[in-house]
Amino acid sequence: MFDTLQQSKATFIEYLLFQYEFKSRISVWVLNLLKSSPELLQNVHFVDERIDTHNTLEISMLNSEQQGIKFKYKCQQMINSNEIFERIAHNQLSFDIKLNFNDEQDREARLDDLLIKQLLHSPYYALYIQDIYQIPLSKQSEASIITHLQDNIDLSLQLHDSDLFYQLSQILNTFKLRNVNITTKD
Repeated sequence: MFDTLQQSKATFIEYLLFQYEFKSRISVWVLNLLKSSPELLQNVHFVDERIDTHNTLEISMLNSEQQGIKFKYKCQQMINSNEIFERIAHNQLSFDIKLNFNDEQDREARLDDLLIKQLLHSPYYALYIQDIYQIPLSKQSEASIITHLQDNIDLSLQLHDSDLFYQLSQILNTFKLRNVNITTKD
């Protein structure tokens, strides 16, 4: 399960590198480094929205409003600096990756797929569960995810895997709460 998540991150990074132009060449260096290093890739988590208390690497695509590349680590912030690459390459750092796309382009569906996969397969899902509220899903996609969660909750009970049961139950309840919140807004 964990290897599959790493492979998904690497595949997503490869997709980004071929589909998008970045404001900073350092972004390309960092993404290629992460893609080729399972050890480093294991410590990154893609996010939809930045979490203030987390170490965060922000990477911007061409024509976005944000800085080309920005790395917030502990109390430091580096912007458009080669030191970002050096820091990531020579340290085992855990950090989030926030991608800044051009405001006029459609939301990247592959990012949404990865966000869901991270929730389902990451041991750190609870830190990122708020992403569920940001992901636009069709009724059919949401129903499919809910069914998948319910089936796997049943399986976790049969396997006596209480950690997985708790994780999937919490994600399922958040999806159901999201659905209630969306319905009440309409």
